[in-house]
Amino acid sequence: MVKRYWSIALAVILAVSIGFAQRPTKVIGAGEGTANFRVPFHQTSNLTLYKDTTYILTGWYFVDSLYRLTIQPGTLVLGDSGSAATLIISRGAKIHAAGTVNSPIVFTSRKAPGQRRPGDWGGIVILGAAPTNKPTTQQIEGGFGTIPNTLAMYGGADPNDSSGVLQYLRLEFGGIAFSQDNEINGITFGGVGAKTVVDHIQVSFANDDDFEFFGGGVQAKYLVGWRSLDDCFDTDYGFSGKIQFILDKRDPAIFDA
Repeated sequence: MVKRYWSIALAVILAVSIGFAQRPTKVIGAGEGTANFRVPFHQTSNLTLYKDTTYILTGWYFVDSLYRLTIQPGTLVLGDSGSAATLIISRGAKIHAAGTVNSPIVFTSRKAPGQRRPGDWGGIVILGAAPTNKPTTQQIEGGFGTIPNTLAMYGGADPNDSSGVLQYLRLEFGGIAFSQDNEINGITFGGVGAKTVVDHIQVSFANDDDFEFFGGGVQAKYLVGWRSLDDCFDTDYGFSGKIQFILDKRDPAIFDA
């Protein structure tokens, strides 16, 4: 019975791997490699990422205000290490990444399996217009203020602001430290409002926090953090949402300064 189980499991893994390998690839963002390290790219129209294509995310990819990024269930997105690939949903923009239990959306490192490491790419940053306990809007941490054309502000007066949907999504090997206490996390939420849908998310092998919430009141549930360097769940600046049904698995040999 055990041998039969492993034979079936290996067959499934092989089939999935072959399926991914057969997909065409498409580069989105500023471009691959160190020549595009932290180079901003601005999405200025609605865009859909399709499950029949593997996408290589490059540079600092901003979805600009009033536009939407839609990601189909089962889509694979690979973060390019050389360009510090990071997906930023600007205040006023939306992401609609609604995976399913059988077809999750996967963000991982572009490096080959076995060579992937925490910090291979940036992660996802979602910026909303919900209140914080700061008197004005803030710039999200991660070094954005040091590079031209990378305005990354969050916060506002709308507690019910919506930045879209994140469901059944797995993110691996993200998180980049720009400087001490100035990092991009696995997933960063800045002023994200209560109408944003966030559930069934796993962040694995993050180079900083798995999930960090700067103010806002998003209601997040069914979250898994797996072997992050720093905090699994971190809150700042008056976060007033609810986080339910969470699991955190730590490695005692991995810790932040």
